[in-house]
Amino acid sequence: MKQLVLGALAAAAIVAASAAPAQATSFPQDQPVPVDPGTGGSASGLLFLEVERQGLVNGTLLACPGGAGHSKGVDACAQLTMAEGDFDALAPVADALCTKEHDPVQLRAVGFWDGDFVVFEREYSNYCVGVNATGGSVFELGKP
Repeated sequence: MKQLVLGALAAAAIVAASAAPAQATSFPQDQPVPVDPGTGGSASGLLFLEVERQGLVNGTLLACPGGAGHSKGVDACAQLTMAEGDFDALAPVADALCTKEHDPVQLRAVGFWDGDFVVFEREYSNYCVGVNATGGSVFELGKP
């Protein structure tokens, strides 16, 4: 026990002796202080997207602007920006060709867009129909 206490005290002394003093940064009074805006602001969002088919799920995180986390993130962010984050307003792909096979798929999204909470859930007759009805890139995560 005595060795444990002495070891802890020695470690604390080393940390205290080697710690660099904190430095304050001052900014001129006539300029704004730089602030990281996080996910707020114009055309920004953080969304979890999910495709479910026959009980199997494929999901990803989409961070806009930039499209991080999504294989077609730049296009998905552009489509959502045009729709102002409203999944119901996503423009369907006009020249899409899909089979008429019945293989139901559920598309889901939950997260934030421009500071507003967003939830979307819809079932489509198959993956191709669902992806193309929602802009073509947003839910293109691959069949689960």
